[in-house]
Formats: sequence, structure tokens, C-alpha cells
Amino acid sequence: MDALSPRWYVIGAKARRERFAQDQLARRGVVTFLPRIVESPAGSDRSVIAPLFPGYLFVQIDIEDQYFDVVWTPGVRKFIGVGVLPCPVDDSVVEFLQVRTGPEGILRVMPSFRRGEHVRITHGPLEGLVGIIESPGSGRGRVRVLMELLRRQTRVEVPQEIIERISA
Repeated sequence: MDALSPRWYVIGAKARRERFAQDQLARRGVVTFLPRIVESPAGSDRSVIAPLFPGYLFVQIDIEDQYFDVVWTPGVRKFIGVGVLPCPVDDSVVEFLQVRTGPEGILRVMPSFRRGEHVRITHGPLEGLVGIIESPGSGRGRVRVLMELLRRQTRVEVPQEIIERISA
């Protein structure tokens, strides 16, 4: 690869200003990539689209020609690198993310469990207990399970890694 060809770099954006920085960089002709993910806040049935890497985005630039275009852009804090030197990111990393996020740049994680499925807890203090999925998952990877404990139905939120599907 030519040393002067555009390379991908990571920049730090101001807190919760990734989209603003991305828009400002686009006005300066800088190619950007802001991977985002669909999250469901705990206790909510609605979805929120949030940055996959909060506070960071990728820029594809010729570092010698566009360094100051990026550094002086509103919403941008700094380049990420070693000391003061920006470090390029391997193209395959960005390509990997772009393929998985699609044309909108949004990663859609499908919950591995559905409401109403019967599951068994496989580890921890509730190991062996059976319940029904009440809420398939949050952005934090937790699942709400309705279980019968002490002759009462109780909601328990557990990591999805410690449950397995069972037949009804």
C-alpha cells in the first residue's frame, strides 16, 4: 500500500457528539465511519441507536494532507494513537465492521431468545431452575426470566450466557 494513500484512523469525539463530529468532518470532505448498534434500554420495549464505540469514530484520510482538517474540526478531541502520533487502523478491521453494519452503519443484534420461550438456568445460585423468557434482552446482554420461586412468580434478570432453551 502506498504510504500516502488514505488510511483509516480512530479519532476521539467530544462526549455524545460523535454524529456532530461526523457531520462536520463530512463538510470538510473527510470520509468517516461511525458504527452504531441498536440497543434496548433495560425495562423498556423501545430501541435506541447508539454508537458501537461511544466517543470514537473512524476517519479515512491522507494523514499528511488532512491531519489539520480533522484536528480542528468542531466536535473532535484528538487522534487516537501512541503518544502524539496517530496510528492507522488496519483496513480489514473497518471492512469487517462495515460488512456487519450494512449501508446505514447500524449493527442489528438479534436476541437469541424470544418472549415466551422455556429456559433453564445452567450456572450460578439458580442453576437447574426453569422459567419463561419475559424480556428477550437488553444491550447489556441480560434477559428477564419469569420463574416460580416459593410458589410465587418472580422476575429474575440474568446474563443470557447462563440460560439454555428447553422444550416446553
